[in-house]
Amino acid sequence: MGLKEKIWFALFALALLLTFAAGRLPYFPGDVVLAKLVQSLMPASTGWAQWVSSTGKSPWCLLLLAITVILSFRIAGTRGALLSLASFAGMWILGLYLGSWVARPRPAPDLIRVAQQLTGYSFPSVHALVYASTFGFLAVLFAVKTSGPQRLSGIVICGAMVLLGFAARLALGAHWPSDLLLSSFIGFLWAALLVRFI
Repeated sequence: MGLKEKIWFALFALALLLTFAAGRLPYFPGDVVLAKLVQSLMPASTGWAQWVSSTGKSPWCLLLLAITVILSFRIAGTRGALLSLASFAGMWILGLYLGSWVARPRPAPDLIRVAQQLTGYSFPSVHALVYASTFGFLAVLFAVKTSGPQRLSGIVICGAMVLLGFAARLALGAHWPSDLLLSSFIGFLWAALLVRFI
């Protein structure tokens, strides 16, 4: 096994280990402090956060997917477009089934500010998986398949969108920071694996 294969194996093992830990702990150390800090920096009104959150759900997530497919085609042709579909489909399916297996509860209102009581589970964050499978996939594609100003601007814009999604979900108290970070890590790992086939 070469060095690259060992790194991939270690990253996937880390993702599995952290997912297992998320199923055993209601939140990770530092989650409460970090969530409160982010919420203290956000506006009191959560209308913007609700709008950003809606883009991770149907039908708006399909618009994100369409944009991803078009840009992937422009950057890497038919194979890039098809792999962008695989990126989205893989994370969407993972989000549907992993939540009930891990069964991590949503943040409690007595620990952080929660804008509204949500059903379902805290991990994985389907919103973070959708953003990682679209904006994250594009960021990896820009990093690997472009150069110069196009690479820099593509990575910065995609990264800013992922951070905006983070901020929105934390402002609403819908997830713990670790839910978003781990979900994004899994999504970016999946995207990077797919981009290797271009």
